[in-house]
Amino acid sequence: MGPGPGADRVTTGLDVLHYAVSMGEDNRRECFVIAPIGPDGSDIRKRSDQILKHVIRPVVEERGYVAVRGDEIERAGLITSQVLDRIIQNDLVIADLTDQNPNVFYELAVRHALRKPFVQLLAKGQQLPFDVQGMRVILVDHTDLDSVHQAKDQLGRAIDAFGEGADIVTPMSVALALQELRGSASPREAGLSQIIETLPQMMDILQDVQRQLGTGGFAEGPADDDHRRLRTLVESLAARGGVTQDELTGLLGGGSSRFERWVEHLIQRVGRAGGHRPD
Repeated sequence: MGPGPGADRVTTGLDVLHYAVSMGEDNRRECFVIAPIGPDGSDIRKRSDQILKHVIRPVVEERGYVAVRGDEIERAGLITSQVLDRIIQNDLVIADLTDQNPNVFYELAVRHALRKPFVQLLAKGQQLPFDVQGMRVILVDHTDLDSVHQAKDQLGRAIDAFGEGADIVTPMSVALALQELRGSASPREAGLSQIIETLPQMMDILQDVQRQLGTGGFAEGPADDDHRRLRTLVESLAARGGVTQDELTGLLGGGSSRFERWVEHLIQRVGRAGGHRPD
């Protein structure tokens, strides 16, 4: 009878311990791995183990880190507290967002709030939830050797960038910065917060305009109310200097005559106001 799953955990734990000792307690840096784990023998566990062994560990160990996943924590005590302690204290966190595991996202949110170094992985072919779609993620297919090689290269470059003083921006840090700007006594900073807050809506507007132009103009029917709301938002941005003449001019061509007249009217309004964003 061959060794069971427990033997693999013992071997992995010994590997981590051996590496930590070889590095020296004072010199080692710690990388905590947040990932969906799943029961022993499950496909989730098998994939998580392979990503840890073949993608994460080779890259981080080459850079002087010891990688530890939550199920490898050996100390006695409340596991949740130990996990959070590592998320807060460790030099680096790598989060595998595959399958949108709620525990992974909860733990990642803690790291986001701290604005400390982290890297996000995701199984190729999957999509991120809306709240973190704008953040960089490394896609990997663990069954494809070329994909694994590419992911390792991207992971290494992402980790190296932290050593170059890269600013760490997260959805939470942006929200906190906006809150501070909104409470500022400076009209300039308060106006800047309004412009920043409308950027996601502006992206939606531009995408909507592109779709509508592709179909020959704005559709009639229930969507009209949505279009009116979008136009109101654009007009508000134009009045505050949040849209330039050049950006509005880029919307011309291919739309309905009604839409074109509206854009031309906005361009004239922005031109009279100076045609640039406030400093």
